[in-house]
Amino acid sequence: MKKILITALILTAMLGTSLTASAAPKTMSDGTVFDAEYYAATYPDVAQALGTDEAALYQHYVSFGKAEGRKPHADNYVSQDTIDAANAKHKYYKNITAEQAAAADAVAKQIADSIMANKAYTTDLQRVNAAAVTVASYCSQIPYGSDAAKWYRSPYGVFVGGVYTCAGSTRALGRILDYMGYSWEHTNENKNSHQWCIVTMDGQKGFADGMGGFAGYGDMVSGMTINGMTIYFPS
Repeated sequence: MKKILITALILTAMLGTSLTASAAPKTMSDGTVFDAEYYAATYPDVAQALGTDEAALYQHYVSFGKAEGRKPHADNYVSQDTIDAANAKHKYYKNITAEQAAAADAVAKQIADSIMANKAYTTDLQRVNAAAVTVASYCSQIPYGSDAAKWYRSPYGVFVGGVYTCAGSTRALGRILDYMGYSWEHTNENKNSHQWCIVTMDGQKGFADGMGGFAGYGDMVSGMTINGMTIYFPS
């Protein structure tokens, strides 16, 4: 199924070996969180000299990089503890297999990483709005409705399964927000009413609507989806 507005590259398959840069940040023996893949990509001069050997890259960071102001991981690094807490709070994947959840999370993280790496976005509102627009773009390509497997209520339905409701679009957006480092609240969760995210942006309480594809400061407002469906608030 065609997906649009995916601004991150397809996740590169990485060999599961200590000889190559790892595909995700890891906690080193001294407690430092280090992302060898990020370090190699961000500092090509180091990678050119040392290649992608994780141990060599980390030794460079410890011996030289830290003093030079180089970063061991991306600014938007989110710990697994934070993701686990979000899982417990939002219960994204009821009736979804671990493999399906992992597939949806990979898309959400890809989107989040791309947004956070985009230097054109200088405010929280711009970043959160970009996430909302991306989710709405996915939704515009698939049917609105329910399915027997209940994918419609989850990020999996939006990103992979091909079916959504406002509940699913809210959780899909929320999952991206998790990986962007934002905490959020689910408005009208499990209610027969329109749903959206409440999130603090730039020190202000605001809203983000994954189905509508918009975000703003203050209280939720009415809007229109990418394919012309009007969202009325309150509903």
